[in-house]
Amino acid sequence: MKKKDPFVKIRPYNDDELPYAINRMLQNSGFIGSLMNFMPDEPLNLLVRSIRKTKTCYDFQKNIFGKMCQTFIDRSIDDLTVAGYDLLNKNKSYLFVANHRDIIMDSAIAQIYLFSQGVRPCRSGIGDNLLSSQVLTDVAKVCNMFTITRTGDARHMVTSSKLVSEYIRQSICEENKSIWIAQRNGRTKDGYDKTQQSVLKMFCFSDRKKNIYDSIRELNIVPLTISYEFEPCDQMKARELILTANNKKYVKAPDEDFKSITTGVFAYKSRVHLQFGEPINDYIDESLTFANDNEKIQYICSLIDRQMYKNYRLWPNNHIAYDILNNSSDFQNYYSEFSKRDFIKHILKQANVVDVSYMQMKQMLYTIYANPIKAAMENKGK
Repeated sequence: MKKKDPFVKIRPYNDDELPYAINRMLQNSGFIGSLMNFMPDEPLNLLVRSIRKTKTCYDFQKNIFGKMCQTFIDRSIDDLTVAGYDLLNKNKSYLFVANHRDIIMDSAIAQIYLFSQGVRPCRSGIGDNLLSSQVLTDVAKVCNMFTITRTGDARHMVTSSKLVSEYIRQSICEENKSIWIAQRNGRTKDGYDKTQQSVLKMFCFSDRKKNIYDSIRELNIVPLTISYEFEPCDQMKARELILTANNKKYVKAPDEDFKSITTGVFAYKSRVHLQFGEPINDYIDESLTFANDNEKIQYICSLIDRQMYKNYRLWPNNHIAYDILNNSSDFQNYYSEFSKRDFIKHILKQANVVDVSYMQMKQMLYTIYANPIKAAMENKGK
């Protein structure tokens, strides 16, 4: 009798599930439209025939989704640079804990880079709130994504978190498969890439018998930092921060997640840098004394954050925003007058929204871009 798969509800599809997913995707007009838009050099009839012949999820991810993502990159990014991966052990699996600036592009860029290195891509986490239709679910699960529950009562969330934790630990420790996961629930809105303690606690749910340090070491955590010259969805983020501050509770519009996905994919980003960090196992100091496990978790979060702030690529836009906010010229050597005029023009355009004051938007947008400078300064010497 075949053993029941405990992860069937959250895991990516297996190869034997691929034909059914392909049939559903090819019946969806939105998916067909995406093929025509993002793979325009290939005749649609030949492309559909090729997709139907695809035998493995890996081949679909590489040859279809990978090529579509490369089109996103080519159309919205002027220069993409990557560093740090050559210092990692290619035969080892890692838990890449990543800062989260864009819903799709953060993990997609990492996956495209791994393909270019001849390495199998990571399994990557995606919130169930983003899988609002069958076609989105099919694309995600064919492309090696596992589901993280974002909604439900406390009991359901604990059960779901434990299942995800077990899946992550099995992937890394038993299957030697690397994982990409965001350092927080939802994107960074204010420019501070801070790891949520709840995410680290979730990692440990699957290993209650070991102490915190042993549990974390087993997962081989490596911070992964992505830096966009033009912040994805900066207007939407600034608006949400202001409305949240004004009304205390922010309610998403029904199509807001989808709008964030499309805006993040298509909006101009200029330059982007992806930095693979160092395994935090090398930095855990067990001689430090903490009162309880919560303090240990907080300490491990700080190790991840330290690398995030150190490895974040600071662009002229960040320096300009800091100087404008502080009415200073501290960083004027890091940008030109031309780049300053160009950035201010961008901010003034993005500050125009219907339901938030222009001055509030302008201030918040500058703050979002300036905060990585503040984080780097606060982290200096640590």
